[in-house]
Amino acid sequence: MNGASLVLQIQRGTSHVLFPGVAVAVLGVLILGGAYAFQYIGGYRPCALCLEQRVPWFVLIVLGGAVTAAQAWSAPRPAVLALYAVIAAVALWGAYLGLFHAGVEYKWWPGPPDCTGTDLPDAGSIFGPLSSGQIVRCDEVVWDLFGISMAGFNFLFSLVAAGLGGFGAWTIWNGGRR
Repeated sequence: MNGASLVLQIQRGTSHVLFPGVAVAVLGVLILGGAYAFQYIGGYRPCALCLEQRVPWFVLIVLGGAVTAAQAWSAPRPAVLALYAVIAAVALWGAYLGLFHAGVEYKWWPGPPDCTGTDLPDAGSIFGPLSSGQIVRCDEVVWDLFGISMAGFNFLFSLVAAGLGGFGAWTIWNGGRR
């Protein structure tokens, strides 16, 4: 297979009516798989904001599967359109969470006091053996690539998912086949 035929195959795939929904679900699986790989294989413990950022991806996997099934089973256009709109909204929620966390990491704004060091428990408090060393701080970048933290990548990939939801809605709105 040469480069031109590969490009043609990719173009055919991305123009398929089920592409946006499948892409959102697959992206969600890849993002969460990466997050759990960093956690369990790489040893990077997630902070409270990291864990919160996973929630939209779980929802997006379900919504991506739902819109794909709805289209495959010829659901009414308004239902498919609504599912794509919800995908875009949930992805934008995920983008907000990623941007907020990245802003906390880069010290653009303060984060929640329970994970940024301003309200960490004392060793002698009611938390007992819980020490400040066991709390994962939300305001420290533990891994980055090209200066972009994991939260920053979550923001960017969430925007991609929102774009896929918007593209799917636009396609359905303009009379695309279900």
